[in-house]
Amino acid sequence: MEIYKNLVETSLSLARAKKVKRVCVGIHYTMVEIERGGAGLAYTLLPEAKICCELGNEFNFWKSPADTVIKGYLLNHPIEISVGLATINAIFNNKKDLLKDAFIGDVFSEIKLNAKDEILMIGYFEPLFKKLEGKVKKIWVIEKNWKEPNFKISDISDKIKIAIITSSTLVNKTLDSILEDLKNVPEVLLMGPSTPLNPEIFKFTPITWLCGSIVKDSELLFKEVCEGKGAISFFKSGALEKINLRVKK
Repeated sequence: MEIYKNLVETSLSLARAKKVKRVCVGIHYTMVEIERGGAGLAYTLLPEAKICCELGNEFNFWKSPADTVIKGYLLNHPIEISVGLATINAIFNNKKDLLKDAFIGDVFSEIKLNAKDEILMIGYFEPLFKKLEGKVKKIWVIEKNWKEPNFKISDISDKIKIAIITSSTLVNKTLDSILEDLKNVPEVLLMGPSTPLNPEIFKFTPITWLCGSIVKDSELLFKEVCEGKGAISFFKSGALEKINLRVKK
């Protein structure tokens, strides 16, 4: 729970006097844009939101104080969680000092692989899987829409050189339990548009890289989120750009 609390506590101080400009809860991603500030994304817990109780009419995200919306990340409603994390990401994405050591593009231009390496992928990143397949010895995959894995993370962690974790684990709150089994893995990457770009929050975790994204065109991104599009479309259209930050220990 410390990671989730730290996300909220760190972003609250940066969110004072800021208001939410607009929100879209899309079927794949939720987008939040801050007035005179940044924009951010978070994975939408769609199945959970559909079976959960509806948010009351008295609650509005648009034009609400950003710090109030951020606090919703620690609550139990799936929409408040997604909107809260997207607001946190919007706040961080607008802080240039957090991004001063970042680089754009493919993180594997910095991380070198060889044919004997084994990789664990928690969440299936299809383009990345296809890129790495055949270049390493084995890619272990845990994905909720795949068949049930016949292994435990703890059973293979001593063989893994790199673990790639989808940042949607920050939305369903499973990240902390996953990291317990990855303490001795050399490189642990938190990857995807839900990734908070603030290395200090992850300084005392096994995570070594934050592989997220920055919004290049908020109007286009908002339109695509409303249309139910996902990360591949966001990057292809140029609405998002991949960015990587080293977590210094």
